[in-house]
Amino acid sequence: MNHLGRFQPRDVLPMPVLEGNGWQLKQYAILSEGRTFDTAVSKAAGSEAFDRLPPAGGLEDPVNAHGIGFQIVHFAQVAVVAPVFYWQWGSVLSKIGQLRASWQTPTLFEDGVEEVIGCLWEMDIVTFEANAWKTTVLSGEGSPAQRLAAYMEARMECPASAN
Repeated sequence: MNHLGRFQPRDVLPMPVLEGNGWQLKQYAILSEGRTFDTAVSKAAGSEAFDRLPPAGGLEDPVNAHGIGFQIVHFAQVAVVAPVFYWQWGSVLSKIGQLRASWQTPTLFEDGVEEVIGCLWEMDIVTFEANAWKTTVLSGEGSPAQRLAAYMEARMECPASAN
């Protein structure tokens, strides 16, 4: 793999919303060239995320995390990485430490590189989710519950073949 190779789009698949420990996580999969989606890997990544997230508060909780976030399960060239981002204090996007699994044991997630926020393909999803939060929860019409429902329905989908 050439670290300075020409950028190539990757398929982005919106997955069902995961729920656990008071959390709701949108989940996405990104597929690198030659990699295929694996439900067991996605499920293991979600389970590990729920084990590591802080206690969930409610949407209108001004002190704690809101119990809302998203996870990206990136079936990357060198490993499976699964960053998790969550909303707190209304307008703050936070993250847990990077989750990483080797291709030899792709359902066993351990700690990845702490300082990594994400790669360019993952940042496209982060940008989409930040804009969706801003335009639905923070600027949308209706009650907080209605705005949250609109956010949870907003999903990025971007097959590489469309780029």
